[in-house]
Amino acid sequence: MKKIRCYLPNVLLTFLLVFVLIACEATILTSRIALNPMTFQVLTDQQHLDTKGYASLQTYFKTRSNSTGIPADVFLDPDSYSELDLRSGILQNTNAALAYMNGQTNEYAPSLEFTKLEDAVRKFFEDYADKNGYKKDDVLEEKIHSTCTEAESAIRNAADPFKFGTLYSNGVLTRVRSAVSYLSMAMIGSIAAAIIILILLILCNLKQMEHLCYWIGLAGFIAGGLMATPCIYLTVTDYYSGFAIKDPQIFSAVIGYLKLLTSRCLTMAIITAIVGFIGLMGFILLRATQREPDTK
Repeated sequence: MKKIRCYLPNVLLTFLLVFVLIACEATILTSRIALNPMTFQVLTDQQHLDTKGYASLQTYFKTRSNSTGIPADVFLDPDSYSELDLRSGILQNTNAALAYMNGQTNEYAPSLEFTKLEDAVRKFFEDYADKNGYKKDDVLEEKIHSTCTEAESAIRNAADPFKFGTLYSNGVLTRVRSAVSYLSMAMIGSIAAAIIILILLILCNLKQMEHLCYWIGLAGFIAGGLMATPCIYLTVTDYYSGFAIKDPQIFSAVIGYLKLLTSRCLTMAIITAIVGFIGLMGFILLRATQREPDTK
């Protein structure tokens, strides 16, 4: 069997290529999936975050009606605030957070629409005042304002299942924004590094090009295996389900997001490993076709 040319450089370049491939896929996963608005839209629909949040709001307003005397239907109704409105609010929150983290806006400031809700609350109080002969004075206006403020606060909370508002207040989104500003550079850098390593591998194997399939295939297979191993563990053990999050909507949002990222990462890892395996099989086939028949 012919001796492999530049064995040590090939080993070193393959070792580097493994981690460069992992870096490439990690940056692509983060920029194209983890911070993609479409990911959150799919997750909102898959996990029924609007339905779960709306059910939580119904429970809240029904409980509040026992002490305030204001029926829950005043706040939650197609003419005031519907489940579709909540879905829109969830997407507005996520889009605003992603726009801020991606550097597209200077602050996290989602704009939720409460005009119909405020009109419904005002109508309820004014009808109540007319029915009972109360004056429509500043006291009534203050009551309307405080009721709307309290209701909007509860709805804003339900429209933010990922708790971007809390993360922004604590400075977490700002730190993420700083890191994300280097993401594109990191992705381009890792892709450029992979290309350079591939060129060097080609130069090291100019006279034995079949070995190029081996080294590249080996790097892809190992990189895919390293990425797939923790993903398989997290999936098989259902690791995320053990997280102690009591709110059903928040649990579905956080756990659903982590599972989605794990699933996408596993898919990328499997594809990388398969491509690497094909490269290894290509090397074996090329070696077999080049093998000279035995002579006696």
